[in-house]
Amino acid sequence: MVEIEYRPYRKIVVHEVKRLEPSVFFPWLVAQVEAQKAGGTPAVNWTKGVAFVTSEFLPSPQTVEENLKGVAHYAAVTYTETSYEAEKRINIGGRGAVVRLNNVDDNPNFAELVKFLKSFGPSTADSLESGPERNK
Repeated sequence: MVEIEYRPYRKIVVHEVKRLEPSVFFPWLVAQVEAQKAGGTPAVNWTKGVAFVTSEFLPSPQTVEENLKGVAHYAAVTYTETSYEAEKRINIGGRGAVVRLNNVDDNPNFAELVKFLKSFGPSTADSLESGPERNK
């Protein structure tokens, strides 16, 4: 019989945080997906009133080593505060678009990430590049 071990991340390091208003976040997301010319419907994670996307670093020996030690590094987290709907219908330049929201309420790492994002508040999250470093 094979042994199975679960090793959740013990730490998430966020290198850049960007809060956008919903009227900017959802069109930005659609534009990102359309720029890749891969087709499909854009999707984001959602929990506790926050829709967000994470940007990962490209795999390297250093990032793989950190991951194996239980440390996840997000190059950036872009988010907006919004209510949950399975699909957000938006209007971009007169045409309709859809963004799917994946409810990740059952993911404890994402719940902690959103708590972290909310700790910045709307007035400070927009200017984190020049703001104080946060360690949580």
